[in-house]
Amino acid sequence: MVTRAQAKEITLERLGEMLIFAAKLVDRKGPIAQPILDRCEREYLAAKQRQEMRSGSQLERIQKMLGAAP
Repeated sequence: MVTRAQAKEITLERLGEMLIFAAKLVDRKGPIAQPILDRCEREYLAAKQRQEMRSGSQLERIQKMLGAAP
């Protein structure tokens, strides 16, 4: 049995695939599947933000947020 601590991190690419799948599901099944799409979108955006935070300095992050040129 795999515990939470042993589980591998889900990649941003995989979350993107899940997001597309969820969008197709909403298109086919209608609003009943919307909560699934909403959850996938939140997970994707959170993972993308975590990845961006790990890849740059805090100054770059804030400048990007403010739209300022470096």
